[in-house]
Amino acid sequence: MKHKQKKLTVAMTVLLISTGLYAGNAAFATQESTDASTSLSSSNTETTQSSEQVLQINAVALGNALTQEQKEYTLKELGIKGETPQYTTTGQDLMSFIPDGGFTPEWAVYSSVRMETQKKGTGISVDIATPKNITKITEAQYQNAALTAGISDAKLTVASAVPIDGSGALAGVYKIVEESGGIINRERVGVAQDEMDVLSKITEENKEKDGYSDKALNAAQEQAKKELAAKTADGKKLTQEDIQQTVESALQSQGIKDVMTSDQVKELTTLMSDMKDKNIFEDFVNQLDLSKTKEQIQEKSKGLWENIKGFFSGLWDSVTGK
Repeated sequence: MKHKQKKLTVAMTVLLISTGLYAGNAAFATQESTDASTSLSSSNTETTQSSEQVLQINAVALGNALTQEQKEYTLKELGIKGETPQYTTTGQDLMSFIPDGGFTPEWAVYSSVRMETQKKGTGISVDIATPKNITKITEAQYQNAALTAGISDAKLTVASAVPIDGSGALAGVYKIVEESGGIINRERVGVAQDEMDVLSKITEENKEKDGYSDKALNAAQEQAKKELAAKTADGKKLTQEDIQQTVESALQSQGIKDVMTSDQVKELTTLMSDMKDKNIFEDFVNQLDLSKTKEQIQEKSKGLWENIKGFFSGLWDSVTGK
């Protein structure tokens, strides 16, 4: 399908950036085009508004190991009715999108996903339709991984016909994006996978501890990313100490700092440092008019960084990177 893609005009590119369907050097990027009326692919609905184009996605990626009966069950759980573009996630896809996962080309994939783009500002929502069969990855972890990868304003529905960790569904999200005309940035997706691995490991280690929850950990992670992006937007050069203090503050605000071990805090700090080194935080803010941003910050925060979280919560959902 990708070889059939036409190039989008600069005007179209700007619109796709604003809707979260273009991520440039982030998760995926559409190519430029001189023919706005040409369909991007059979899986996309094209809307042309005075030479501007919005790409809509409503598609499914099914695991390659599903029997026909399991496919029918999975499609029902994903809420599929009528004609919906369907792709197949394979072991090769797992190797491509999750290269350090130990997968092979012959890997049996069962977990599946439906991706539906939403209107600008909606953010990422995740529904695990078969919670008993997704044994490792939580809704919050899928959401955090998608956000870090640069995907915004989308609803993800995950299902599996058999108990499985859920990695196939995550790879399926990236597969849908690519089949729909996008280009996956493997480096940024790799950071998202590293993030999911770290958060999953910490949740597994703390699942029996009083006062701990995976939801609180992922909320702290998202909060820390927002605050570090905010500091980056203000021109601050982040140090290791800045990152660690931000991580610890976020954990404290979510009520789980005392539950975490020093090694776990170090893992989160290292993860954030990797994001900084790969310009993830700069990607979140590089499309902004920073002079206007600072005016909004001053108005909303009255000089206190703690009070700009609400403002940057909106930025996180709408800004996807270069």
